[in-house]
Amino acid sequence: QRLDGVPAPQRTARYRCVLVAALGGVPLHTAEGTVEGVILEAPRGTGGFGYDPLFYLPALDSTMAELELGAKLALSHRGRALAALLHQLGV
Repeated sequence: QRLDGVPAPQRTARYRCVLVAALGGVPLHTAEGTVEGVILEAPRGTGGFGYDPLFYLPALDSTMAELELGAKLALSHRGRALAALLHQLGV
């Protein structure tokens, strides 16, 4: 509602996730994942939760809520952060 009337070029958004691998409370590795998008004026799709139906990915012409689960996991901020952390851990 607070974005009513705001033009699409000014409705950019970012999902961000930061993960930390720690041992005994001591951080060992930190990884980050982001995904860029635009907040739509009306929701699209039924998958996901929260902002997923409003979070539009222009390159895919799709919202996060419209993606199949496999594609969503690969593209999501959480999936990217986890992949980066696993890479650091050599997994």
